[in-house]
Amino acid sequence: MRNLRRLRRSSLAVVVAIGALVTGVGTLPRMASADVIEMTLHGFCGASAATSTCSDNGTITPTSSNPLLQFGFTRSPDTNSGLTAPISFDLVALVPDNAAGAATQTLTYTGSGTSVTGSHTLALQNGGASFTSANGTLDSFLGLTSVGGPANPFGGFQAGETNQGFTVTGFKVYLFNYGSVDFGVQDPTFVPSGGFSGTLIPGTELYAFIDGPGAGQRQDATALSGTLIETGGRVPEPSTLLLIGTGLLAVGAGMWNRRQR
Repeated sequence: MRNLRRLRRSSLAVVVAIGALVTGVGTLPRMASADVIEMTLHGFCGASAATSTCSDNGTITPTSSNPLLQFGFTRSPDTNSGLTAPISFDLVALVPDNAAGAATQTLTYTGSGTSVTGSHTLALQNGGASFTSANGTLDSFLGLTSVGGPANPFGGFQAGETNQGFTVTGFKVYLFNYGSVDFGVQDPTFVPSGGFSGTLIPGTELYAFIDGPGAGQRQDATALSGTLIETGGRVPEPSTLLLIGTGLLAVGAGMWNRRQR
């Protein structure tokens, strides 16, 4: 009987420890907390932020939908407040450069809620050079000067990859300027079009920024935690791990209560 009690106590301790550990995994990645501030863009999956099928987990916004048939960006606050005209909306795809075909992607989207209409293909930037830690920031890689909005360091995008189980040391950067937007009236959304089936290389990050008012200026951008990442079902999302951990803790509590009766 004594050995049975010891076994139960050991089992309880293991369950509680695993639950606490997994719960911690789901809540620890908060490196982008500095980015959750006013005047930032946030990605969503679907037709609107209100009906988004993906959510910010504190580090990045993962989606396992591939093809991602519709996505977009909203703003906090959801207006053009604080932006100096003229403004332009730039859609960016960051493709891991260690993936096959990273430098030969054809990413073609039709935008809604943007002044540039029709189907357009994002262009590979800097002659196909990779965006790496040597560049420091995406602004520096693209030759932009930040006059507002959250920072976009390479390490932030890399942390989003690590959070979802990818190992990345550089990105191929694709971009297209969709013209002016009017946040709050109609947030910009995008659907794949033309010859693009919509299937993304797993690990691809979708990001946006607002340029202007002067040439080479960037006055707002997506928070690192609000950047979309295509996971392709690579690993459980931290929110899922949080639910598993919470469940294990509940099981442990139940075992403890029964032992006390």
